[in-house]
Amino acid sequence: MGWETRRNGRRYYYRKRRIGGRVVSEYLGCGAEAIAAELELAESLGKRMALRKLVDDGRPLDEQLEDHAKLIFAEVENRLIEHGYHKHRGQWRKKRGGTV
Repeated sequence: MGWETRRNGRRYYYRKRRIGGRVVSEYLGCGAEAIAAELELAESLGKRMALRKLVDDGRPLDEQLEDHAKLIFAEVENRLIEHGYHKHRGQWRKKRGGTV
């Protein structure tokens, strides 16, 4: 994909695409229209790469958020226990009897 130099020394811009299992060359020009097509393709690839980077960078962020959530839940449990609560069948309940 891109610029190809022919025997006459001129450069031409082609875009390669796969159609029905075959690779087909699409001629886009040799002048300003070819440069415009190249810039358009580079821009779309840049956007795609930026989106892919965001998705890839999001994975460690999810892991970091999960670690922070675990720490927060552990802290909440500790505070509830300090204030006289206990877990009964997955629910937090205030202990009966004396005050803490």
